[in-house]
Amino acid sequence: MILGTAAYMAPEQAKGRSVDKRCDVWAFGAVLYEMLTGTRAFAGEDITDTIVSVISKEPDWAALPPSTSLPVRSLLRRCLDKDSRRRLRDIGEARLALETANDPAPAPVSQVRLRQSPLVWVLAVIAVLSLAGSAVALWQRPAAVEKISARLTIPLPPGAEITSYPAITRDGRTVAYVTQQGTEDSQLYLRDLNSFEARAVVGSSGAKQPFFSPDGKWVAFFAQGQLQKAEVAGGAPIRIVEASYSFGGTWNDDNTIIYTATIRSGLLRIPASGGTPETLTSPDGAAAGYAHVFPQALPGGRRVLFTTWGQTQGSAMLSLDSGKWEMVLPATTFAAAMFDASGGSIGRLLVVDPTAGIRAAPFDPASPARTSADASLLSGVYSDIENETQAWLAISNAGPAVYVPGNPAGSSLVWVDRQGKIESFGKEHDVYREVSIAPDGTKAVVRHGTNLWIHDLQRGTRIPLTSGNNSSNFLPQWSSDGQRIVFASNRGGDWDFYSQPADVSGPAEPRLKRPYDQFPYSSLPDGTILFSELHPRTGRDLWIVAPDGKTSPVRVTPYNEMAGQFSPGPAGGPHRIAHSSDESGRYEIYVQAYPGGANRVPVSNEGGTWPTWSRDGKELFYVTGDALVVAAAQPDGSFGAPLKLFDRSNFLLNYRFRSYDVSADGKRFLMIQRDPASVPRQLNVILNWPEELKRLVPTGK
Repeated sequence: MILGTAAYMAPEQAKGRSVDKRCDVWAFGAVLYEMLTGTRAFAGEDITDTIVSVISKEPDWAALPPSTSLPVRSLLRRCLDKDSRRRLRDIGEARLALETANDPAPAPVSQVRLRQSPLVWVLAVIAVLSLAGSAVALWQRPAAVEKISARLTIPLPPGAEITSYPAITRDGRTVAYVTQQGTEDSQLYLRDLNSFEARAVVGSSGAKQPFFSPDGKWVAFFAQGQLQKAEVAGGAPIRIVEASYSFGGTWNDDNTIIYTATIRSGLLRIPASGGTPETLTSPDGAAAGYAHVFPQALPGGRRVLFTTWGQTQGSAMLSLDSGKWEMVLPATTFAAAMFDASGGSIGRLLVVDPTAGIRAAPFDPASPARTSADASLLSGVYSDIENETQAWLAISNAGPAVYVPGNPAGSSLVWVDRQGKIESFGKEHDVYREVSIAPDGTKAVVRHGTNLWIHDLQRGTRIPLTSGNNSSNFLPQWSSDGQRIVFASNRGGDWDFYSQPADVSGPAEPRLKRPYDQFPYSSLPDGTILFSELHPRTGRDLWIVAPDGKTSPVRVTPYNEMAGQFSPGPAGGPHRIAHSSDESGRYEIYVQAYPGGANRVPVSNEGGTWPTWSRDGKELFYVTGDALVVAAAQPDGSFGAPLKLFDRSNFLLNYRFRSYDVSADGKRFLMIQRDPASVPRQLNVILNWPEELKRLVPTGK
């Protein structure tokens, strides 16, 4: 921990390392320097600047008065040596040095005593007071030192972006975070706060959602459809269990891991060494919600905080002893609460709001009761409204906290041509997430947060399609004639898809309702809809539903098939289906004939998601790790080499949702531009979170 007054801290103390009496020698030297010069040896505009000065800068030795003797100058340098091994080892040596500081030669005892007055006696008093103060601080340290709330940042390499929420060990020493750069897969990194460098976890390709073991010796994460773990000290990841579509995990004190394997799996528990998962909770699509996600073990190891989505929505607490759970923080959004254990067993629930602010609710796990998040804390904390709905914030028990700054609402709608030239479309900023252009090109349905709006692309006006029904609505698609909009919604308890008139003249009507969760992607002129089904064993599979309601599989495998798109053409075909699949270990684009699935060919070779056909079917656009690209469709059914159109880093492009669309003439794209400040490109560290919390939230709130 970092405890002390910043201007008088030794470097090892400012870094939170072990301390001994040599820190007091340093403090004595800092006081002596200040007495002689009238200025502090180490100063800054604030605490953080002062600590940086202590660690990296030298005092201004030229500021010492010319009359300062060489022995005193030498003493100061020995007291203020940044290497504690070379520092003066005992304050008694300082007294001996000061007694003879002004003596050019031996003198009678009476004369020496006269020369000691007044400077030496003043310095001797300083030494006694410094030692006495140190003794009190060591005996009663928490009450005698100033607690600081210093901050620092962990920047990323140029072009890198954080893609999942961070984690921190309970002792606050090590941070885990996930980044992605260009076409590379995401990678897990570990950063010790006493180190200048981060280190990659070798073999963690595709990592997300990290969390630590209670002792901080292991880091767990999800990657390649599995729950894995790796030693923090180094070593290859070890597979624990399958988890095809994870939504968070936590490592409990009893050395078990509680996790969500898929959106419908509920909470599962497994020994950290592996074994057979045990079901702890069971979503039912009704009163128990359709998903139980983002578990967090609470102090004591017998209770778990988690979030439920569906008819019952908010954060709940599960008793591992009784197996029962109860709602503690009701919500109308997807936001997942986390428990702040930095204050001990009684603390606060923290939840991110739609403005990227953190709000706090008092909470005692031992006596759970419904609470509300009314106190405002941090602002500008990133979250992912669809995938990882908890704040990208992690808090240790020992004091440090880490978060990812950014605001998902910092986005706007723009047109982009093939060369990447941007043309603004409206000035409003919002949580824009998806776009789909009408067949005639005059309108677009746009998702704002969790609701759908119809935008008039010619006049710049908009009207709500789904707002006000207290549900979440994703993946909007126009019918081929532009008369209706099909979209997925959880308004019925789980995820089904609905159809609604595009002119908002009538309510949404269920188009398909069956077990598990279904999400529409594309439609044919005869009303056939291509959709994905999220199955607990096979992950995301592609199906169709015919106009008469009959369903049939298109592609059902152990892998995830997503974002299926029918090629343009008449109702009777022929057609092809472009889709993404992670069968190779990462998402790539494939095309196959419809119906039948014959002549399946790969299109991408450096990663690919969200394929979109041009209106004439001669080109296929898709997103790679670093660009929007296009591949020309050949007469023989093959595709030409992908051609990069423009860099994607300025735009929101999500592998699960259509966040861009192509104009009817294929010359420009409706996209969601991100404000630079909204992009998650660094981590912020608060070294003493409890003190920050006391400043932000008055006692009892």
